Amino acid sequence: MKLNDKIAALRKQRGMTQEELAEQLRVSRQSVSRWEIGSAQPDASNLFQLSRLFGVSADDLLNDERELPSPPGPEAPAKKKAQKILGLCAAAAGALGNLAIYIASRFVEVMVPWITYDEAGQAWYHWSAGHVGRSYKYFVQEYHLEGLAVLLWSLTAAGLLLAFINRKKLQAALRLKERPARKQER
Repeated sequence: MKLNDKIAALRKQRGMTQEELAEQLRVSRQSVSRWEIGSAQPDASNLFQLSRLFGVSADDLLNDERELPSPPGPEAPAKKKAQKILGLCAAAAGALGNLAIYIASRFVEVMVPWITYDEAGQAWYHWSAGHVGRSYKYFVQEYHLEGLAVLLWSLTAAGLLLAFINRKKLQAALRLKERPARKQER
């Protein structure tokens, strides 16, 4: 199997378009197209990136007498499923922790301010031990739970990202954002 056929086969095995592959390698889609039809060959750095991206050696790509290693089996979908489950569990743990804090704030009265406004519209907060109420915000402040609340909200957000964000697309998007910054530095 020739290099151009191997590139096309590996790209299709990964379910990538020529444009997605080009974005990851930081080349044009036309370059990928030329590599796949055999009218051009990738340079050494692109060949190295292709081998890393596809998880094969450069020797496997370049040697026409070698066949490609078999594509990953059912482990890849299982890994994605495990990642999704882990992300959902983390998000659920964060959300349940915040729910527990919220429920506790509904049962425990804490000191809350009353607010007055002067003629200029300036808000003035007045605190008194006799002025109590039920508030998530002031409950968290009263019992110094700010760090825990931030940790739980972060766990929820990170879990949702892990469960629903496609890692390859996120990496490609981050690379696209880096590219203009590099041009400006020159």
